[in-house]
Amino acid sequence: MLPNFPKPVSEENRPVNRTVKVDDTLYDYLIDHSVREPEVLDALRRETAQYHMARMALSPEVGQFLGMLVSLVNPKKVLEIGVFTGYSTISIARYLSKDATMLAVDKKQMWLDIANRYLEQAEIKADVKTVCANAVEVMQDLVKTESGTYDFLFIDADKANLMAYYTMGIQLLSSGGCLIIDNTLWWGNVANAEFDDKDTVAVRALNDYIHSDADVTLSQLPIGDGLTIVRKQ
Repeated sequence: MLPNFPKPVSEENRPVNRTVKVDDTLYDYLIDHSVREPEVLDALRRETAQYHMARMALSPEVGQFLGMLVSLVNPKKVLEIGVFTGYSTISIARYLSKDATMLAVDKKQMWLDIANRYLEQAEIKADVKTVCANAVEVMQDLVKTESGTYDFLFIDADKANLMAYYTMGIQLLSSGGCLIIDNTLWWGNVANAEFDDKDTVAVRALNDYIHSDADVTLSQLPIGDGLTIVRKQ
């Protein structure tokens, strides 16, 4: 039986909104006073900006935050679902120890070619392997043989399969392991009932599911396009 989680806020119990609204001026300040982007990631970000799908790329502050999480968790076995051009892959891999392994999966080889090129330039100690494949199929195979063995998962892929990625990801996680999901605020559309497209509906459904999942602790942060951190009990 699920615990009695708090009900959604009402006018009577609504907390004060103290989250800073980040306009371009404040965002520039944040980047200038927080982000320490290494040369390899700066170059990758600039090359990625040339592509029409550049908005899929992870922002520098999110990449740096992922690196900090990795340094805190010190995972030995990592799975990434959705590589794109590799900004998140390198952000994570830079902080892995030499005895760690990382499997990064993407469905398009053209993006992996870019990611692999920059991975070769980065100072990576861990064993990082990229695979061009259907992520659902890869995870299905991993669940059969490697359940409960991953310490850290990062999901930044298609929204149609979000629920599958999450449920299988939880199975793959070891106790105390962390699962990070990007885009969980989805351009802010999740809070606007006027948006009922398939992607928005999928993200909303996942957010609702995670909030009611008694087997995890979570925190959803308004960083980048929304980042949800889940820790398996």
